[in-house]
Order: sequence, then structure tokens, then C-alpha cells
Amino acid sequence: MLRDDEREAWRGFLATAPEFAGDAIGSAVDGPDPPDVLCVTRSGKKIGVELTKWVGREQITSGKARESFENSYLQIIESANHARPDQIGWVWLHPKSRRVKAKDVPQFRDELYEILARESTLGDPEWDHPQGAAVENFSGFPVLATYLDSLWIFPRRRLESLLVGQNWITFENAGGAYTPSWMVQAAVDRILAKIEDYEDRNLHELDELHLVCHYCDEALLYNTPLNAPGFDFAAVASRVAQVLANDHGVFNRIFLFNPYEPRKVLQAYPVGVGKHGSRHKPAAEGS
Repeated sequence: MLRDDEREAWRGFLATAPEFAGDAIGSAVDGPDPPDVLCVTRSGKKIGVELTKWVGREQITSGKARESFENSYLQIIESANHARPDQIGWVWLHPKSRRVKAKDVPQFRDELYEILARESTLGDPEWDHPQGAAVENFSGFPVLATYLDSLWIFPRRRLESLLVGQNWITFENAGGAYTPSWMVQAAVDRILAKIEDYEDRNLHELDELHLVCHYCDEALLYNTPLNAPGFDFAAVASRVAQVLANDHGVFNRIFLFNPYEPRKVLQAYPVGVGKHGSRHKPAAEGS
């Protein structure tokens, strides 16, 4: 029996890619788990569909822990309530893996705003270009040196005005994982786990078995944004496809489904031959 989140993912996937099996689906019912869904195409093929979330419990836990860690800094700093120094647009914190002790909170805050005020008065700082730069020298600021590896400062011309209540001292990717490769690895880990799970299963009653790895609300909250600069959903699918080319197990087709993207479905395996025999990149479907 499908859980509510699985049913929502399945319905969204089917609505986006109604001919994902190379033929229209005539009927679909909950499967015996495994697989999650049993389909019969209009031509009579029996298709099993297995669903897996694009985020594991360990990633959710890690994401929440990181979010809590970041918030502990943001609550100390409260940059939305402090005026920015004249030349500074915004600042990314790069802390060491430790929370600020209660006894150090006042000095940490004072030193942070003091060093930023000093940086703003420099005649030609290294960070005064569009990409910004790191400040790593905390001489004279012992508490900052205890808790921070660096500050990454962007110039004011990158962000002339702030929204009401907007923090200008924050984290590079607040509330999530930090590199797009984590997003790829999250999908690969879930898919390979399903491949291993099906390694010894008897699927003789099915003509085909397909896997749908779906991006879920938890992933949206706790994983890397898919549209990092120069790295979008299609790029993620391409990286995943490279792994699956020689390690796809019993699955005839493997799809990535992200309901938050304009192109919601990308086929990560196989990527060489389309449903009508044409050559193509990872298949895309969606509005």
C-alpha cells in the first residue's frame, strides 16, 4: 500500500510522463511492495514501478543538524538589526565545527562587527570585486579566531539595498548541503540501494521493472538547491546517468522526477536510445 507521499509522487510522475514505459498506461494499482506500483500498458505489458525518495534519512538528519548549527550563529549575530558598514554588501560565515559558548557570545558579536567595520575602511581590500574574497586573518580578534575559519565578504555594489528583516551576514547555502555533488550523490546512493535490494528478487511475472527517484519536500528543505550556478537538474541527471551506465541492476528504465522543475522528468537510464529508437540525451518531459 502506497504511503501518502509515495502516492503523490507517483501521480505527479505519471501525469508528467504518461508514456514513460514507451506506451500509454492502461491501468495502475498499488503493488505488493515490492514493487510499489503494478501497471499494465495498453499493449498488455506488465510494468512494475519502484519509488525511492531523493533523500535518505541520514541526509535529512544531517541537514537539520546543520540548520540548527547555522541558526545558533545567526541568532547571535542578528545582522538584520545592525547597519551594514558602508562598503560591505553581504558576508558569508565559514565557521569551524563548534558552536559559540555562552560566555563567548558578547565578545564574538562585538569582534565580528568590529572587524567588518575595519574592513570597510580599507582603501583597496581584496574583496572589492564582484566575486568577493575571504578574510582569514583574525589577529587581534581571538574569539573570532576560535570559532571561524574565514569570512567571505562581498562589496556593497553587489547588494545596494536590503529587504526589511533580511540578514546580510549569513551562510553560503543556508539550511542545506554545500555542493551540487552532494545532490548527485544523494540520488546515486538511493538508486544503488534499490538496485541492491532487487538483486535477488524474482520478477518473472513482470515484463519490465522501472525505478523512479523522486525529489521530495524533505530534499527541498535539506539538500543542495538543484539550480546552483552552472549546475541544473539536467546536469544532475547527466552525472547520475554516468554512474548507472554500467550499474543499473534489473531496472529497465530509471527516472529522476522533480516536481519543482519545469522539466520534471529526466530519464537517467538508458540514455542512448529513446522509446522510438532515436538517439538522445537524458530524456526530458514536463510542461
